[in-house]
Amino acid sequence: MGLERYGGDAAFRDLTRHGFRGVDFFFVLSGFIILFAHLDDIGKPRAWKDYLSRRFVRVFPIYWLYTAGFVGLQLLGFGTDAQFPTNIPDWLTTWTLIRFSAVEPPLSVAWTLFHEVAFYAMFSLLILNRRLGIIALAIWACLCIAFYDYPLEAQRTPWNVYTAAYNLFFLFGMAACWLYRRGGKSFIDFSAGLAIAIFAAITMGLPNNRSPLILAIGFSLLVAGATKMELGGYLKVPGFLNYIGNASYTIYLAHIPILGVLMKISMASGLYDAAGAKVTYAVVLAGTIGAGCAAYALVERPLLRVLRSHSEKRAQATREISTPAAGSPG
Repeated sequence: MGLERYGGDAAFRDLTRHGFRGVDFFFVLSGFIILFAHLDDIGKPRAWKDYLSRRFVRVFPIYWLYTAGFVGLQLLGFGTDAQFPTNIPDWLTTWTLIRFSAVEPPLSVAWTLFHEVAFYAMFSLLILNRRLGIIALAIWACLCIAFYDYPLEAQRTPWNVYTAAYNLFFLFGMAACWLYRRGGKSFIDFSAGLAIAIFAAITMGLPNNRSPLILAIGFSLLVAGATKMELGGYLKVPGFLNYIGNASYTIYLAHIPILGVLMKISMASGLYDAAGAKVTYAVVLAGTIGAGCAAYALVERPLLRVLRSHSEKRAQATREISTPAAGSPG
């Protein structure tokens, strides 16, 4: 909204300027969830293909679909800021979510998925061999500490993405899962995490860019504590928030294009001039979340249901083939 074509008034900027730190929380939460979901698969090579299949289905089909749709809209003349791949390494980077070049994908928010896919790959080593995975994760952590950096959009390269400090946040999430499984006092974890997160937010300008790391530690304790509180019945999440959580991947991937369309509608319809920047902000924000939830219900959820059903059938067939029938040799 700070752009001239959208009125030039960045409403609520003082309150929302650190909102991008939600990405840090997302990385921590992802590390927690992956370990939580696949803890029993560690050291079991037979689970490797199923793990990769589940991760692939969760990330790539929806990303490809929305990217293709967004590119199509751009080719039809909608939108103004997106960049397009211009060579083979750029296209490989865009479609595989593995960095072969410094290009930014058409859906700019997908920069986080390069870190996510890298973490999935590293975690898969734990499934193939527990010791190998621990060694690989330790080396990765050491590299990320040694080259401690948070590369900005115009600075991302195949090297600094995979050695960025963001990758450490997944490991903090895994530590949060370990803390959750150990039990203990949920309120202590949650309170400590909240205090550390607030401290990091207040002191965001610490030397050597250490504040995000402190914030990630706070997020880790928050996740562990909140999960224990929910398990103990002290915390209950409303159903509509659970639904938004389920739709969060679609909301995340599609929110910038949706925001742009809704802002153009608000400008063209006269809403912005009549109601002002703050009311328009609230309307567009609610509309973006609503549109993301609708896209989840109409696109992502049905597609995931089909893909997961197909994947489960293949996995079941594989298990039946690999399991000897009663009375058969071996």
